[in-house]
Amino acid sequence: MAIWIWILLVGCLSPATTALCPAVCVCSSNQTADCSSKNLTSISAVTSFLSSDLLVLRLENNVLTSLPANDLSSFIYLKRLDLDQNVLSDLPESLFTPLQELQILYLNGNKLTTLPAKLFSTLQNLAILWLHDNQLTYLPSEIFNSQKNLRILSLLNNALRKLDKEWFKNLGSLEFLALSNNKLVGIEEDTFTGLSNLKNLSLHHNQISYIQDRAFSQMPKLEILWLYDNNLVEISDNVFSGAKPVRSLSLHNNQLQNISSKAFISLQNLEQIYLDGNLLTSLDSSLFVSQEKLRMLELQDNKLTSVDIECLRPLVSMRTFNLSGNPLVCDCALWDVWLWWSARYLDPMATCQLPETNGAVSMREQLQKLTCNTGKPTEVTSDVSQTEIQAENNCDVRTLAIGCLVLLIIICAMIIGLFVYVKFNTPKRQFQDTLLPMESETI
Repeated sequence: MAIWIWILLVGCLSPATTALCPAVCVCSSNQTADCSSKNLTSISAVTSFLSSDLLVLRLENNVLTSLPANDLSSFIYLKRLDLDQNVLSDLPESLFTPLQELQILYLNGNKLTTLPAKLFSTLQNLAILWLHDNQLTYLPSEIFNSQKNLRILSLLNNALRKLDKEWFKNLGSLEFLALSNNKLVGIEEDTFTGLSNLKNLSLHHNQISYIQDRAFSQMPKLEILWLYDNNLVEISDNVFSGAKPVRSLSLHNNQLQNISSKAFISLQNLEQIYLDGNLLTSLDSSLFVSQEKLRMLELQDNKLTSVDIECLRPLVSMRTFNLSGNPLVCDCALWDVWLWWSARYLDPMATCQLPETNGAVSMREQLQKLTCNTGKPTEVTSDVSQTEIQAENNCDVRTLAIGCLVLLIIICAMIIGLFVYVKFNTPKRQFQDTLLPMESETI
């Protein structure tokens, strides 16, 4: 009996059975330990009780200020690690060295200002890395050298002032890169070299005032490019050269005053473009010459007084066109534009600032008051009286009535002619038909 008791005790005290789940955590059968939102200030007491074959460890939303280098050393099979929403300000360089199987790492929402150069050097299987909502001002050039399988990298809402081209040169699998809400002031030509699979690039809410030519030409699969809420004043000819795959481009809420006539010539697959909230006073007539696939054009809240009809003619796929919030002048040139978008059932949601009206008058009503000479350019005739407009309308009605009367007379004449023809020709045919048998009998 004593031998059996000894065997039972040894079995119960073996490492496999003593690896209990800490009281502050919730552990599941799928090798997941959820220790989030427990006000933890240290993880040493937690990790010492967790099984070494853990796959998912959630430590987010605690008050962790630091992590000793060996706190995670036993979790060599870990696939996902959540350390977000803590108060970490520094990380030891060897912290993640044992975690060679790690695929998902969340470090967002901390107080990190920089990272050790080799922090991720062993994480070659990493696919998702979130570093947003920190205070990062600098990252070493080699920080992402080992992340050849990384697909999503989020660096938004930090304090980065410049992008290092060395960061991205080995990220050939990256598909999503978030760099918005930083303090970037410019984009160099070769910054994104190496991002051969990138599809989505967000650079909005920065302080970007210049973009070098061909800055986006090294990304052959780029489809979505966000550049809104920056300080761009102009777009030159070759800024988007080589960016042919881009389908959606957002430049709204910049300070754009001029867009070169060839700025979009390479963007042949563009379907959406946002230019609203800028300072544009005119658009070159050939600006959209390559945009046959464009479906949405947002131009509201600029300084446009008119739009050249030649600028719009290539836009055969247009479905949404917004011109609201512009100081448009209702002249004969705009009337041609109105006819263009009306034929496509578009609603530009716009009103004319000139000529001034006493009340709310639609653009169509204002344009209908114009008298335009189609043979040469004309100006606004804002003093056309209602009597003259009514007289023109009455004249049109009389012309239509006379036309209908003439058509009715012609129809009546045709009917009378047909009646006379039937009356004088049909009996003769019948008489001949009756004679033919008699003549045959005589012969």
